[in-house]
Amino acid sequence: MKRTFYRRYPALLAAACVLLHAGGAWADGAPDVQSATQPGADDSGLTVLSNATNVTHWGLGIGAGISSSPYKDGKTKFTPIPLIAFDDKWIHAFGTSVDLKIGKWDGLSFALRGQYAIGDGYRNDDAHILNGMENRDGTFWYGPAVAWKSAFGTLSADYLLGGNRGERARVDYSKLFDFGRFSVEPYAGVEWLSSDYVDYYYGVRASEARAGRPEYTGRAAYDASVGTRLNYNITRSQKVVLDLGVSHFTNGISDSPIVGHSYIPAARLGYVYQFK
Repeated sequence: MKRTFYRRYPALLAAACVLLHAGGAWADGAPDVQSATQPGADDSGLTVLSNATNVTHWGLGIGAGISSSPYKDGKTKFTPIPLIAFDDKWIHAFGTSVDLKIGKWDGLSFALRGQYAIGDGYRNDDAHILNGMENRDGTFWYGPAVAWKSAFGTLSADYLLGGNRGERARVDYSKLFDFGRFSVEPYAGVEWLSSDYVDYYYGVRASEARAGRPEYTGRAAYDASVGTRLNYNITRSQKVVLDLGVSHFTNGISDSPIVGHSYIPAARLGYVYQFK
């Protein structure tokens, strides 16, 4: 399906408006595009021209996620998540996401993001309604990311492309409350999903249609989510993270004949050991 600019423009405009109207209330960079520099170092400007000292941090861990299935009578999804953490002047990586740091100006951080969505898609034996359909697979997403952080919280956004899986654009807000070893970070976000994305993961092709499962062509939709991340530092090198949240799909997805739930609760638990 041919893409044209006007189909991308609303999502880009929405993300830009949210960032611009936040004004001067934000500073620094969000954790996913932060700069790994020593306190007091001058890390403003393009990363390639920054004179900030390069400091490397890395760690390893393991995590798992569990979530309800949006498909009718679908199985609860359990997803193991490898947690490889790495951060230096140039790169920030965690789990299945990698950011190439572009630069920072007055606290506004930019990066190029690559992300593999291991939890997307389904096997045709995941639910009775999916029997006879072709499997849908996750894919690699890539695109620009921006973040703005201050004492008031963190505002971040990205716009990612996934080949024939379409496009997605997301805006998130979070606020960290630190209590020593323990911290709480409530968050909320809205993600725009293109018609190609919805059609691939929630559409029904003509060859897949049958009684009780009519053909369906996906329409662009939104996914709104809220949740809380709980962090506990066991030691200076060891951390446990628990993420509890729920997301809600709009009509472009919930109208699909294979979708049975528009509210999807999910939980993720991870352990990370930081070596440096």
